[in-house]
Amino acid sequence: MYSQARILRNAGEEVEIWTGEPGADAIPEGVAVQVFPELGYREDYAEPDCEELTRKMLAVHQDGDLWHIHNHSLGKNPVVTETVRRLAEAGLPLILQIHDFAEDGRPANLKCLRDTLPDQTRGLYPMGAHVVYAVLQERDRGVLISAGVPADQVVVLPNPISMDMEVRPPQPTARRVLYLTRAIRRKNVGEFLYWAKVCAGDLEFATSLVPENPKEKLLFDRWVDFAHAVGISVGWGVGMSGASFQEVVSESDVCMTTSVGEGFGMSFLEPYAVQRPVVGRDLPEITAGFKADGVELDHLYAHLPVSVEDLDDTFWERALVAVNRWRQHMGLHQQCGEAQLQSAWVQAGKLDFGRLDEIAQMKIIQRLSRGKLSADDFLSVSSAAVERNAQTVSRVYNEEASLERLQVLYGKIQDVSPCEFADAARVRDAFTDLKTLSLLRI
Repeated sequence: MYSQARILRNAGEEVEIWTGEPGADAIPEGVAVQVFPELGYREDYAEPDCEELTRKMLAVHQDGDLWHIHNHSLGKNPVVTETVRRLAEAGLPLILQIHDFAEDGRPANLKCLRDTLPDQTRGLYPMGAHVVYAVLQERDRGVLISAGVPADQVVVLPNPISMDMEVRPPQPTARRVLYLTRAIRRKNVGEFLYWAKVCAGDLEFATSLVPENPKEKLLFDRWVDFAHAVGISVGWGVGMSGASFQEVVSESDVCMTTSVGEGFGMSFLEPYAVQRPVVGRDLPEITAGFKADGVELDHLYAHLPVSVEDLDDTFWERALVAVNRWRQHMGLHQQCGEAQLQSAWVQAGKLDFGRLDEIAQMKIIQRLSRGKLSADDFLSVSSAAVERNAQTVSRVYNEEASLERLQVLYGKIQDVSPCEFADAARVRDAFTDLKTLSLLRI
C-alpha cells in the first residue's frame, strides 16, 4: 500500500491513505494518512455495523476520486466487506486488490464472513463496469474469472521490488542460510528445521523475524523449544535488532523458503535485489508467473517426500479431525474419510512433509540423520544464475513497471453499471482440492 502510494505520488497523483492503524512503514512524502479504527482487524465477530464507515466514505467522495481497497474479502473485518458491497451498489469507482483469499487457508475467516454477513457471503465479490479487481498472480485471476468476473476486469498487479540497495559480498566467516520470514504457521518452520538437521554443521540457519500474533507465538515457541531439545542450532529473529533488510540479507549466503502458502511470493524475488540466491520449496501456483517472466527457479523442489511408515500412530486420526473441521468452516457438509484422504495424499507409500502437522513433523525430524547433506550440495545456485535473476527482477518488477501497471489498472474503470455479484461458492471451491491441502493451513 505504501509503495503504491509513493509511486503514484511521485507521478503527480493526489493520494490519501485510510487505514485502521498507523503503519510501521515510513509515510511517503506528500501522502496524507487518516486512521479510522473501524477499518482495522477485529477480534469480535458481532454483526457488522457499516453505517458510519459507509457514510464517511460517501461523504468525502468527489468526481474523479477512485477507491483502491486492499483485501476487502479477507474476513479480518466484516465491516469492510459489507461497506465495499454498499459502495459498489452506490456506484463508486472501486479497485479491489486481493492479496489473500479467506477461502485459501483461512477457514475461520470465511466462517466469520458466513456467520456475520446478512447475505451469507453472496455479496463478497461485487461486479460492474465501475469495479475492477487487482490480484498478485495468474492463479488468483483465474479464480475470479471462473467465478464470473469478466476477464478484462481482473488485472495482475505484482508487488514492486526495490532494487536500489547496495550489493555486498557474503561475510567470509559465516555461511548463513536465512529464512526471510516472520515465522508463522504457514511458513512451515518444521521443514526449515528438517534442512537444518540434515545439512552439514558448517552452515548457520537463521530466521529474520518472530511472530507478533499471540497464537502464532505459542506455536513458534514450541518449535524453538523443540530445536533446542534435539540439538538443532538456529538464530531466531536475527532481523529483530533493527537491522535493515539489506543488512540482514547481506550477512547470508543464501535465502530459503519452506512456506506452504503465499499471496505473492516476495521471498522468491526480494533476495535477488542484493544478489542472494533463493533455495527451498517451490509453490508452482505462485511461481509460474515468475518463471514466465524469466526468473530461474528450477532448482526449487515442489515436494519433500517422507515415508508413511514414519508417521506416528495417531496422525491420520488428527488429520481427519482437522480436515473435517476445515470442510465445515468452508461450508462443505460432506465428511472426508481416511481412505479418501490417503488416496489424495499418499503416492507409492510417500507423502509430502509439508502436508503434516507439527506433531508428525517433530517425530520425523527426531529420526533424521545429522549432516548427510553437504553444504556445497545445499548452496547449489550458480553465481551466473543469481546475476541473471537479479537483472530479470530489476527489469520486470521495478517501480516504473509498477506505475505502468497501476495506470493500466485505473484505466479499466468505466461508467457506473448495475451491480451484480460473482459466484462466491466457485471462489471457495477453487481452494477445496484435498490434493493441494496442508494441515499447516487449516
